[in-house]
Amino acid sequence: MKKILLISPAYRTKLLENVRVLALPPLNLGLIASHTPAEYEVRILDEAFDDIDYDTEVDLVGITCMTPLAPRAYEISREFRKRGVVVVLGGIHPSMMPEEAGQFADAVVVGEGEELWPQLLQDFTGGRLQKLYRVETRPDITNLPAPRRDLLTNKYFVQTVQTSRGCPHNCKFCSVTRFNGGQYRMRAIDHVIDEINGIPDKRLFIIDDNIIGSGQNSIDRAFRLFARLKETGKEWGGQTCLNIVEHDGLLKAASDGGAKAFLIGFESIEQAVLGGMGKKVNMRPTTRNFKEAIKKIHDHGIAIVGGFIFGTDNDDAETFKRTLDFIMEAEVDAVQLSIQTPLPGTALYQQLAEENRLLLNNYPQDWEAYNIFEPVYQPKTMSPEELYQGLIDAYQTVSSPWPSFKRGVKTFIKTRSLFATGISFFWNYDSYKTISKITKPRIYS
Repeated sequence: MKKILLISPAYRTKLLENVRVLALPPLNLGLIASHTPAEYEVRILDEAFDDIDYDTEVDLVGITCMTPLAPRAYEISREFRKRGVVVVLGGIHPSMMPEEAGQFADAVVVGEGEELWPQLLQDFTGGRLQKLYRVETRPDITNLPAPRRDLLTNKYFVQTVQTSRGCPHNCKFCSVTRFNGGQYRMRAIDHVIDEINGIPDKRLFIIDDNIIGSGQNSIDRAFRLFARLKETGKEWGGQTCLNIVEHDGLLKAASDGGAKAFLIGFESIEQAVLGGMGKKVNMRPTTRNFKEAIKKIHDHGIAIVGGFIFGTDNDDAETFKRTLDFIMEAEVDAVQLSIQTPLPGTALYQQLAEENRLLLNNYPQDWEAYNIFEPVYQPKTMSPEELYQGLIDAYQTVSSPWPSFKRGVKTFIKTRSLFATGISFFWNYDSYKTISKITKPRIYS
């Protein structure tokens, strides 16, 4: 029986290595494992928890990675290939940069690879492994099987579930639409509920890019999903856009169904910035009043983790203060503050490359800096060092221990949920603790 090891690499800098609340199970590897034929023995290793034994007995290694983890993924691949082990690379970064990834692997999978995986294994076993496997059509996930959670043995803060893929918004800084498509593909609700009922944990995080989708069919489906989630008795958090506040009864249905926290990309409080990003969903008459939208969500006992991006061409040094004032006044429960990052495959990367503004482009090693917390390009209105320091100071203001504690108490009062309170406090404090450890930004020359 041939042995397969699937690896999720971890940061080897100080960045995020101790942020357990942000360490989510590698669900993509669990799905690959569920598509692995029974004649193969498969294991999953999450480097955030476990060390890699390069001398372990294994025939094929599969590695997934996002952009800032690409250098680590390539390092792992080199070590296994030195020992004669075949390595396959996949995930969003290899999908955006297949030629680069191909220099470090025996095969590269471009796109959502579950349906291709069995064929790849047949080719490997038959000695005809191809260099590149490209998904020509995105898979139908209606009857997507549950991931192999039995292979995810570590203690994660929360288990994750996916009910849909795709996003039509195609924001300038995001590669989700290119990778997962611009149409929502939805799993059958019966399959989702069966999977959730099989998870012993009481708390879950739904990792859909937008749990309610867009368009009437998606909204109707969200009502049905929330009603069925109520039957499971679980508490859950999920990602959503602000369009959730547009639909009468949807927030109540989500709350009744166990929703305790939403991760929402506000991105910016400036309309000009949102327009430049292509974040039109936040600019509608029904969504652009952020404080009113936040109050509606809070009134239903749901906490908010708000995402905000700094460093766009319309931002200046005062943008930090205006944004922090908004966060505190609106009582956003927790924050993810980040620097605009031109990830490969995005319109933002193409623009900054064409404008010759990328400062860190010695790839692949410089990909490690593309972690959303370090400046990798020349901003228009401030220096990279000023942008970086502004982010550090912002985290200290809203996420250091005392502000995190006070906001955690407020979250508990609003939600009466230890789950929501835990997300609020630890997301704030762990982020602060980690970001404050990052060394000075790299020297730009």
